[in-house]
Amino acid sequence: MKIKQIFQWLLGSNKKKSSSPQNGMQADKSEMMQKVLTMLSNTQDVEMTCDEVFAVLDQFAELAARGEDVSRLMPLVQHHLDMCPDCQEEYKVLQRIVLNAV
Repeated sequence: MKIKQIFQWLLGSNKKKSSSPQNGMQADKSEMMQKVLTMLSNTQDVEMTCDEVFAVLDQFAELAARGEDVSRLMPLVQHHLDMCPDCQEEYKVLQRIVLNAV
C-alpha cells in the first residue's frame, strides 16, 4: 500500500460522500492531508531546521539582494523556505529590510 492510499484509508475518503456538515469536515481533512502528502513527497535526505535556517537567513537575503543565485549557493535554505510558511514570512520581512537598505 502506498502512503497516499494509507492516508486515504485513514481518512475514509473511499466512503460514499454525503451532503451533511461532516462532508465539509471531510473536505478540510482531505485538503490538509494533501498538503502533508506534498510535504512528505518533497522531503530530502538532508534538511535544515527552522533554527538552522534562521541562523543564516540574513546571509541568504543579502546574497539574493545582490542578485546571486541563492538556489545554487544555498540549496538547503531555499528548499526549507519553499516548504516552511513560517520561515518564508521571516524571509519576506528580512528581504524588505535588506532591499530598503540598499
